[in-house]
Amino acid sequence: MQPFRFGAPSRQLYGVHHPPMGSQPRSTAVLICNPLGQEAVRTHRMFRVLAERLARAGRHVLRFDYYGTGEAAGDDEQGDLLGWRQDLCTAHAELLQRSGCTASVWVGARLGATLALMAAPDAPRPPTALVLWEPVVSGQHYLDHLAQRHRQALAESYSIVPPVLLQVETHDEALGFGLGAALRQQLRAADLRRMPLPRSSRVTLVAPPGDAHADDLAAALREQGNVPEVVAFTHQFDWTSEEAINTALVPSEAVQLLASHIETAP
Repeated sequence: MQPFRFGAPSRQLYGVHHPPMGSQPRSTAVLICNPLGQEAVRTHRMFRVLAERLARAGRHVLRFDYYGTGEAAGDDEQGDLLGWRQDLCTAHAELLQRSGCTASVWVGARLGATLALMAAPDAPRPPTALVLWEPVVSGQHYLDHLAQRHRQALAESYSIVPPVLLQVETHDEALGFGLGAALRQQLRAADLRRMPLPRSSRVTLVAPPGDAHADDLAAALREQGNVPEVVAFTHQFDWTSEEAINTALVPSEAVQLLASHIETAP
């Protein structure tokens, strides 16, 4: 495991490279695309476990933090979707250069999965496959969900709920992480069902059974010439549960499922 910084001096990113261990290196590298805020906290350990498993199977794997998140430079409020799309492509280029691989799979969860789908057409050498775990399909729905959970978390910290908390509709903070004005505006306008989507990548959508947003996204992908695979994941957990703030998720079922769809690549 090799931590390092990369990217332009004015936009330094933080990455962790997991080189292949103990087997013949595979020709397809893996880029892990983090979600945002508490969801990133909760998936951090799981993605490390996944990266280590893939490295033992001969993969080059890169985990990284977008600008304004994690160990990367910048503040929370400086993050935005357009910049993070560029960061993802920067990380992709760094992974290919470090690994010597010519092909890649991008795997992401929640907003990280959304960014992967949005950024794939931007990459000079697009990923051969996308594995997307419960991508955020509607940015407005996502903001509403974060606002609701933020109010619930605040209310839990008071014996009597201040009425003002019940009147707040939007936040510049969600569960301890800042949401800048540009990011909130971009999320309100973001809807994967109405965006141009990549057609050259194999797309796997991982979602709970009967998830309406995943079904809508799969339909949009088909309309644009893709043949997405929708995989039901029945393990139940809450990405932003206020009872589990700052705790990690490492469901072995999720690691196994994601790895199985990555390991089909050469």
